[in-house]
Order: sequence, then C-alpha cells, then structure tokens
Amino acid sequence: MRKLILALLIFIYGMLSAQNIHTYDYVINMKYYKSFYSKTIQGPSFVIYKLYKGGGDVNRASYAFKGFKDLPYFNYTKSGYDRGHLVPAEDFADTNLRLRSTFYYINCIPQTPNLNRGMWKRYETQIRKLSQSDSLLIICGGCDYPRSGSGNIRLIPKNCFKIVYDLKTKKCIYSLLFENKETSAGVKTENKLKKKISFKHAMKLYSMEATY
Repeated sequence: MRKLILALLIFIYGMLSAQNIHTYDYVINMKYYKSFYSKTIQGPSFVIYKLYKGGGDVNRASYAFKGFKDLPYFNYTKSGYDRGHLVPAEDFADTNLRLRSTFYYINCIPQTPNLNRGMWKRYETQIRKLSQSDSLLIICGGCDYPRSGSGNIRLIPKNCFKIVYDLKTKKCIYSLLFENKETSAGVKTENKLKKKISFKHAMKLYSMEATY
C-alpha cells in the first residue's frame, strides 16, 4: 500500500513540475477545500474544491487573513500585492463557517491588484454563475515562480492558473493561464494544463488524505 501511495505521489509531482506548478510538502484538509502547501514558496502551490450553487449573503467585512498553525507565509505588508483568494470568499458566503475557512494564508497567493481585481475576479464570478446549474471541480494556484540571480525561488508567481471541470460530464470547462502583471494582465486558454491535470488526476488530488 505504501509503495502504491509513493508511486502516486511521484507521478503527481512529475505532473505538476511539467506544468511549472511548484511541488507541495503538505496536504491540508480544510473540510470545504484542500490546500497543497509548499514550504519553498511559503504558501499554497494550489487548492482544489467542489462547488455547487456557490454564493451567499454572509458579510465578509469582519474577516481578515490569518496564518494556519505554524506554517510561514508571504509578508504582504507594503509589498504592493493583494492577498489573492484561491477559493473565493464569495463562493462560500452561504455560512460564516465556510466563509471563515477561506481567510487563511494557505488559501491565497500574491497577486497584483490588476489581476486580482480584474480578470481573476471576472472568472470567479462567471464560474460561480455556472455552479448554479452544474457541479464543478476547481483547481487553481500560482505557477512559473521565477528564480533570483542566486537561484532561489521567488515567492511571487509569474502566472496563475485555473482549471474547471464539470463533475457530471467530466469535461473541462476552463483551462486558463493568467498573467500576474502590474498592467495589462492577460488571460488565455492553455490546453497543456488540462492535459497534464486531467479530470482523473484532479479527482486523485481531491481524494488525497491530509498530511498536516
């Protein structure tokens, strides 16, 4: 059994590396979503969750991001970057408990205001609308983390990605790559993402047990 789990982890790690998605160290089960946390980038490599009839009326004004246990996270203070939700707060705004679960640093990455409040938010809204009639499986995060001159990984992703599957048909609805730029942050369909993270692979990730 251990050999099978190890083989699965090696396969998934290879799959993620091929897409320039940073490998993770811990799987964290937040009940409503799973965060795949990387010590190297001090945040989530990606998160995965299911969504059906997302949205609600719970007010998020009283919530602020906080750390999860003793895991380090990116210092956003005066950085110029937004705390970019991966699981959107609005998706889980039907109850205080679900909404609160989205305000952890294991559920956000540094995004430029241009991206976070622009194209990223537009697709969040569109996906939430789709969830009113379809059950969705969503995986998203940062990718293409650049290296410094000394070879160290920088903590700000060059791009962000979002893949959305229809749970009933198993078909990919979106396979998107977003530029994490200060100005003119574009978005494009990136078929390599859905080829590397297929529905079957995404479901394996979703079913993985917590390791932290």
